[in-house]
Amino acid sequence: MRILRSSATIKAATAAVLGALLATGAASGPSAAAPQTAAAAKSAAAQKAQLRTVFTVGAKSTVRYTRTSGYISAGYEMTFWQGSFLVGTLSGTYVESERLDVKSNTWKRQWTIKATSATGAARGGVTSLVKVNCGRGSTACTSTGPQTKHIRAGSSVTFGFNITSHGNKILTHKPVLNVTTTAPGYLPVVGDVAALRTVRCDSEKITNGGKRGCVYPSVVPNFSISRTNRVWGEMARHVYTAERTLKGRPGHAKPLHRAISAQATKNRGKSCPSSLHRPRGKQCDEYPYASVQEGGGSKGLGKKCNTIDPNATQSCRMIDKDANHKGGGQLSKFYNDNRIIAYKFGNKIIGDAFFSKIP
Repeated sequence: MRILRSSATIKAATAAVLGALLATGAASGPSAAAPQTAAAAKSAAAQKAQLRTVFTVGAKSTVRYTRTSGYISAGYEMTFWQGSFLVGTLSGTYVESERLDVKSNTWKRQWTIKATSATGAARGGVTSLVKVNCGRGSTACTSTGPQTKHIRAGSSVTFGFNITSHGNKILTHKPVLNVTTTAPGYLPVVGDVAALRTVRCDSEKITNGGKRGCVYPSVVPNFSISRTNRVWGEMARHVYTAERTLKGRPGHAKPLHRAISAQATKNRGKSCPSSLHRPRGKQCDEYPYASVQEGGGSKGLGKKCNTIDPNATQSCRMIDKDANHKGGGQLSKFYNDNRIIAYKFGNKIIGDAFFSKIP
């Protein structure tokens, strides 16, 4: 967290630990002598009383993300100074977390501070006011109001917010927590907690019927179904072999990318043309899927539909119709659960990336 000063006379150096969540502050207390000017008085007070806080991300820290959740936990230490003398410390751990919703334009952000020990001047603790900043001049993102809580040794406090993305366009948000920290005898110190990953919200009809929802687009998920499942196992076995045999190992060595609906229809006609004979009770299953930009190949098909060519980029196999239908349903569910979308951007088609590694 980088702390911005409430006035130019109380600036202090910003601490940096592994480049994450840093905060350094300076504040003023009563002056020991009577300076000649008000500015000199403030300067002398700032030199006498200083508050510094460092939120660290180190070897014992935990950082993890899924498509819809973010989590960071680490340690912190707040130090109280009188001139060059350390007169107190307040230390503990913090957790910043976020829970997105693929079917809602509102998500939850939490910041929990746990103080485990205090010495000297820090025994009285500090007071923090926390609010969400959606960005300078931003109207596309709003949040519940600010919260103020006292932090002292032996306490654990949580600041919780609901953040909402507005409109129906594809929007990205990177809201940050703005923190104002005070301690008795010190001027407020203001700064921002480093943001979690960028959130994307959309209302594209290709997932969840166009209902607006949000994800972390930087997270590339994996679609996986069981090869032993009695319903869709036959489809899973086809994907398992194809993704390891086809040229470039699509979906396994490199990600697939969602296609728009029009392209998916064309892909299906190429990889599983109507000219291919379907035995009774069977359907044509293609890989890469018709619903991805890498689908729609024809090399290695034809009479070799049930034999995977290692020089081909596409495979098809006649499988039980229920396996094909139910397996395809699992893929559609994966798209909805992870909000895997494709959309036009100018003359380009942007498709979310995902893997399809079948164990």
